[in-house]
Amino acid sequence: MQQQRPHLIALAILSLAASTQAQAQAADSAPKAELERVTITGSMIKRTDRETPSVVQTISREDIKNSGFGTIEELLRSTGAVDLSSVGDGAASGFVSGLSTISLRGFGSQGTLTLINGRRIAPAAAVDVNFGRGNLVSVNTIPKGAIDRIEILKDGASAIYGSDAVVGVVNYVLRKDYQGAEAGVTYTANDKGVGGTKSANASFGFGDLSRDRFNVFGGVDVSQRDRVMYPDLRDRGAPELYDQALNLNSSLSRFSPSSVASFWGNYYSLPSSTSGSTTLNGISVANSSTSGKFFLGSLAGCPDELTVGKGLPNRLPGFTSTTANMPNGMCRYDVDSATEAISKQDKIGATVRGTFAINSELTAYADVMLSKTTTESYVAPRTLTTSIFSSATANTAVTWPKLDGSLQTFPTIILPIGHPDNPTNGKAKPEAVQLIYRFADVPRFDTTELKASRFTAGISGVIGDWDIDSALLYTRQDMSRVRSNELRSSLLKKAIASNSYHFGKANDAAAIASVASDAVIDGKATIASVDVRASRELFDLAGGMAGVAVGGEFRRETLSASPNEAYTSGDFIGLVANGTSGSRNSYAAFGELSLPVHKALEVQAALRAEKYSDFGRANTGKLGFKWSAMPSFVALRGTAATGFRAPSISQIGNSYASSFHSFGTYAVADNLRCDLSNPDKPVSKADPANNRDCNVLGFSSRTPNPGSIATTISANPNLKPEKSRSFTLGVILSPTKYVDLSLDAWYFQRNNEIRSQRGVDIMEDANKSPATPSRQVIRDPNPATWLPGVPNSGPILMLVREYGNYNWTKTSGLDYELSARMPTESIGEFKLKIEGTYTSRFDYKILANGDTTYSVGTTTNDIPKTKATVSLNWKLGDWSSFARLNHVDKLKSSTTDTCQTSTSAYNSFLRANDYCYVSATNTVDIGGSYKGFKDLVLSFSVLNLEGTYPNTNGPVSPWTYYDAGNAGQLGRRFSVSASYTFK
Repeated sequence: MQQQRPHLIALAILSLAASTQAQAQAADSAPKAELERVTITGSMIKRTDRETPSVVQTISREDIKNSGFGTIEELLRSTGAVDLSSVGDGAASGFVSGLSTISLRGFGSQGTLTLINGRRIAPAAAVDVNFGRGNLVSVNTIPKGAIDRIEILKDGASAIYGSDAVVGVVNYVLRKDYQGAEAGVTYTANDKGVGGTKSANASFGFGDLSRDRFNVFGGVDVSQRDRVMYPDLRDRGAPELYDQALNLNSSLSRFSPSSVASFWGNYYSLPSSTSGSTTLNGISVANSSTSGKFFLGSLAGCPDELTVGKGLPNRLPGFTSTTANMPNGMCRYDVDSATEAISKQDKIGATVRGTFAINSELTAYADVMLSKTTTESYVAPRTLTTSIFSSATANTAVTWPKLDGSLQTFPTIILPIGHPDNPTNGKAKPEAVQLIYRFADVPRFDTTELKASRFTAGISGVIGDWDIDSALLYTRQDMSRVRSNELRSSLLKKAIASNSYHFGKANDAAAIASVASDAVIDGKATIASVDVRASRELFDLAGGMAGVAVGGEFRRETLSASPNEAYTSGDFIGLVANGTSGSRNSYAAFGELSLPVHKALEVQAALRAEKYSDFGRANTGKLGFKWSAMPSFVALRGTAATGFRAPSISQIGNSYASSFHSFGTYAVADNLRCDLSNPDKPVSKADPANNRDCNVLGFSSRTPNPGSIATTISANPNLKPEKSRSFTLGVILSPTKYVDLSLDAWYFQRNNEIRSQRGVDIMEDANKSPATPSRQVIRDPNPATWLPGVPNSGPILMLVREYGNYNWTKTSGLDYELSARMPTESIGEFKLKIEGTYTSRFDYKILANGDTTYSVGTTTNDIPKTKATVSLNWKLGDWSSFARLNHVDKLKSSTTDTCQTSTSAYNSFLRANDYCYVSATNTVDIGGSYKGFKDLVLSFSVLNLEGTYPNTNGPVSPWTYYDAGNAGQLGRRFSVSASYTFK
């Protein structure tokens, strides 16, 4: 609870200040202007009262301009209901790159419906096997300058909008009916000039709809974000403390030459066995160690600063007393300096909207939106392995799954006698050598290009007693992902045999092309729909006229993602290809009622029926009420709703997906090959030991850690839709026209969750009878890897998973928002605001007979208990400014319990410095603007004014920043902008 005290104290102070101001202004009153009837997100019925039974947070164009944030996505992620499971576009993952999504309440982007002007957006044409995402809707393709406001509906809305609106809706409402022209430029970077982003926008509009019967609005946005490498962030956080912690944990300091794989490769003998150990320099060294007795030397040309015995000592800080000396002549590589923090990105987007008044009652409109977002991630140079092998195991240095469920392998690089790069040629005893090598001259980039297009044409207005809105929509997203210069198995084998690529020497483009080519996935996703929506006043009730809305929609969706031939064949070493193709149709009919049964009580009801061509029917409903218990002072509101999410085409249709999988809760052993007689120190039964045997799923806290395991995931045509229930109940207090307070409690439950099987569940089932073969556990078929006398006992290479409907997730909490406006003529107008979310629970159960996981406040689902902002805005004449406090509670990680109880030097250090949790966020932002120049507005902002480094997992450092690829990694950031209005 201590983490929430700043908010509670601020809330109390603000309430007291606002009440005092309100009393002083109580006598001030003014006649109210007649309000326009508008459609609010979450309802199809036009209304004058903007406070509906549902909770809708509105972010205006002015809010966006004055926020100081560089992107819309960064602004949205600062709000309480938007969580850390939203995908950022700052760094590529294994399956997606360049995408930016929004997730509410921890339910992932597949539970949050994203709309533009109340209608859908085509998803990204990608197959993402991670839970939490079905369809991925990338919002970084929406031109910032075209946005008039963003409305966030914070309860279930499937009865209005259909699939995906399980926990809410984010609706981007675009500008329209604009006259004039304006342009603006913005530049942001951190306090050292790192992470620069340049953007510019221009918009125009002409034609008076009431006088000329038409209006045309258009705009264009461009931006360019610089690449950020980790060496650019050396000064962020507390690097000395971080290195101290690493050394206590037997790890090297950052920016040490930490890798044995280098461009001037290290070479080794190829023995019949690497078992046993040898005493070298007084230390018993495993023969399988890269510093062991089979080390022969490195290729010529290694710079002195990377050579052991010259620029590097035999022992680096972090070596334990039992760690072998690095042998003289070994060449090392600094991986950190070749690691990217934030990707380079270029964006351009344009929108045009035309509106024509058919008559005084009807208006025709058409709009076009086009954008291209190109994200280029730098990828560190490839190495095949950092281990040495025996002649019996050298043919399986790298193993990866193919789409047909089989496994592909590549041997360690072996230079035979006579190969021109074999350094033993001409010696007394030449021999074939295995080479641990980094292809540093083969540049690698992961480039994703998203092309989004959206066309809408429709009619809105009044026909008889009906307000109507009918539109044709076509929205499409083309996605091309190119992973350049990836090593290919077939090419590299030929290159070693033909000597076309020279190891440790400069290679030209032809030589590079002889070992690598581009891995390409091209995809397309489309939505074509036609809908009719109509609303009218129906009959008179005690509280006013009842309203009704009815409508129907037909929608066709297509999705395809196709890897190139070398990708699908599995020829790229270590890469797994994902793809899909499919389409479906859906039909929907919906209706809504607004019943003012009393002048103080409104009741809302909605029903929607849908039919999908691939899984069947889905019916959803919603009830809501708003009771003005004391009109203009106190109102109560609440909703109860059912919702659903249709399985994505990639989950239910024709798709293929391979991945790598881990499990972070506890270590999982292979009971067939792991000796568990001492549970605290399990050991592999194999000789030599295999790291996978006692840590199948790569649990980070168990040593050795083999990393994630390869898996293949299959679609399931028998999937059922996810279903949900939600409830909200809130109070709105408006004691004066200067003070508004809302408190809204919420509860969401999602059933029949679509997940891919977890490796832990497959392994626990297999471990019940470890000697019995399992169709989902794929072992190495090479008899040389089997345990003596135990057939088919090779190490686990791959797990086979599939999508299925599992149990449930339940979450509940409280949203709060307090706004106090304090206008004064002498010192300006002040506005204080507190907005936040308190999540009391986030629980889930995957298997019916499994345990419930209670994950609020943990990194399991990245749901903090409290997330809030407190802001103060001020305006006087041509000046305006803001100050904002951002708070996110700390998160418990998988290592927190060990950190708090272990007596090791490392954990004692973490505990003493309060590093056992992912740290809380408490940052201050400031900004201001001046519009005293004719038609020109100048603005600035400073984000993270104090230059703190929050949201880190362990010692404060860019390497421990929890939300990797986020602009917060930059530390203190500055932004300056100018906008000009042409008259």
